[in-house]
Amino acid sequence: MKDLYFIYEITPRCNNDCLYCYNVWKENSSYLCGELRAVQIKELFTKLFSEVVPKRITIAGGEPLMHTDLFEVISFLRSENIMVSIATNGTLLSEEAIRRLVTSGVDYFEISLVSLNPKTYQRLSQNSKLSQVKKAILSVKKYKVKLTVSFVANKLNLDDLEDVIDFCYVSSVDSLAINRFTEGGRGSKNRSLLAISDSELKEVLKLANYKSKEYNFPINITIPIENCLINHDEYPFLNFGACECGQRKWAIDPLGNLRICEQNPHILGNLLDKSFSQLSNLDDVYKFRKDNLTDDCENCKLFDSCRGGCRYT
Repeated sequence: MKDLYFIYEITPRCNNDCLYCYNVWKENSSYLCGELRAVQIKELFTKLFSEVVPKRITIAGGEPLMHTDLFEVISFLRSENIMVSIATNGTLLSEEAIRRLVTSGVDYFEISLVSLNPKTYQRLSQNSKLSQVKKAILSVKKYKVKLTVSFVANKLNLDDLEDVIDFCYVSSVDSLAINRFTEGGRGSKNRSLLAISDSELKEVLKLANYKSKEYNFPINITIPIENCLINHDEYPFLNFGACECGQRKWAIDPLGNLRICEQNPHILGNLLDKSFSQLSNLDDVYKFRKDNLTDDCENCKLFDSCRGGCRYT
């Protein structure tokens, strides 16, 4: 298997309580939470790497900086020649933390920024540390690493998108990832508050496309959108993603359980107990890949541009 990519949710703990959070253990009392220590994490990945060698692992959470052994885990992964990214809310990214992350081997940061309006940011994230996030974004750019800012488009922040794009551009951010709100995790109880309509999504894409062209600035649409529903060709300056879950992309939860997608709560099994080849070839994976697909999808000439879209929207 070539070019495999794993999202490793190293901890379920987080210092934010975002209204839109998709973590599968949020609002799901049956999902067992916990976290492994460094020795167990190394065991898990040593076992995994005996079968497959992924090109990159993104360490996420929760908030990954809340895990005591984070830097040790990053150093271990780099010693195995794995490229390491970190997805963070940015509130704990002090100058020292950034330096240690880069020194340990992180070469790619993804920082969430859902608004530059302090009131909107506080309402969506349930914290008041917007200034720290902005400072962290500027601090990361002092190093020779890549930085993507992540924006979750929802009803409460649609008017803030242009300011976020402008801030990213003037701050020399490498790219912006726009995710439309999906109703997994805590978002499941906030759908009426946050979900956007197709017409609002088109306005988001229209603005993003205009700004991407104006600034020659990369903007990625990272929750797949079916080409038959919204014509990608109408937004030629945007980079549309396709669903690769259960093929190239996989999620590993804080206890080492393999899942098909970070938004899918279904556990295939634990990688400390079973091999990746066993788990990745289960019928459940095939069923997931077929979910929501129609005969039209399978015969569509544009299928590869979206691969049927996101299974959760």
